[in-house]
Amino acid sequence: MKGFIKKSLFFGVLAVVFAFSAFGAGCKKEKKDGEVYVYMPDGAPALALAGAMATDTETDGVSYRVVDPTLIKTKVTAKDAADNADICVLPLTAATKLLGSGEKYQMLGAVTHGNLYMIAKDGVQYTAENLSTLVGKTVGVIQLAEVPGLVFKTVLKKNGVEYNDLTGGNSVSATAVNLRAITGPQEVGVATDVDCFVLAEPAVTAQSAKGYSIVGDLQALYGGENGYPQAVIVAKNSLIDERAEWLDSFVQGIVQSVSWLRTADGASIVSAVSAHLEDGYATTNLKAPMLKPEVVERCGVWFSRAKDCSQDVNAFLSVAKEVSSAQATLPATAFFCTRTFGLDGIL
Repeated sequence: MKGFIKKSLFFGVLAVVFAFSAFGAGCKKEKKDGEVYVYMPDGAPALALAGAMATDTETDGVSYRVVDPTLIKTKVTAKDAADNADICVLPLTAATKLLGSGEKYQMLGAVTHGNLYMIAKDGVQYTAENLSTLVGKTVGVIQLAEVPGLVFKTVLKKNGVEYNDLTGGNSVSATAVNLRAITGPQEVGVATDVDCFVLAEPAVTAQSAKGYSIVGDLQALYGGENGYPQAVIVAKNSLIDERAEWLDSFVQGIVQSVSWLRTADGASIVSAVSAHLEDGYATTNLKAPMLKPEVVERCGVWFSRAKDCSQDVNAFLSVAKEVSSAQATLPATAFFCTRTFGLDGIL
């Protein structure tokens, strides 16, 4: 009798394991032979291709997949090249660090140019002229160890303002801007020892419900109306060499996608992104009520060909490298695609 019970338990557990395995497999869409696979992280980068995803069909030969931002690097680093994205949207720093040699992928262009803003309740507007008034204060920065933190530090450095990273036991300094890592927008209004916060749109706008408003534009503080290359789109060299005509049409589609974004409502944008989540059980971080035209504009979405923005890329990475050589890598000339695909479009 005991043996029967043990066997029953064993097969019961085994059944559960197989059930969960099947469930996990159902979360992700399988790849199809002959398709061009385009991957992008959820959030602002996905906005650049939302229009293309809105008109995507089962028979157009291209599959768009939106993934958790923490997973996007894995889509270009698989040992088997066939498992990697044919086309991928990546943060500039990740793209140049992982693919900067130009041996496997080339950059087609930049698709986002900054969506980071400072918010506070006091309403003081920070510009290059008064950024130094942050000295002695504490700024909560989303993803301090990643791109947002690197950008904010780069902005401070470019404007000659010292900063103090409050990690590793560092104490608050009266002679520098103190940078505290925050885990997300949920800390806004909760962290009482923070004077202002650095967040990304569209999460920035959502904080208005807590009484916060934009007090600093990191894109303008970096130096001008064009911001800085933030997310870029890369393609496999084999795709560039073998399907140039198709790729030209695809890049033109990116420009059209940006134009679509200009007039699309929030619900349509979220629907397009949600329909292409790789994990069928996930939900997008984008929220329809937040995607007003002025908010989308502050996401810095437009397409600029690699040959036209290569100097901007190198200029940004050169300053960023002085801030963190581990995060910023200057790419080889071969990283920038020199072919003229599509047309430039601006939002």
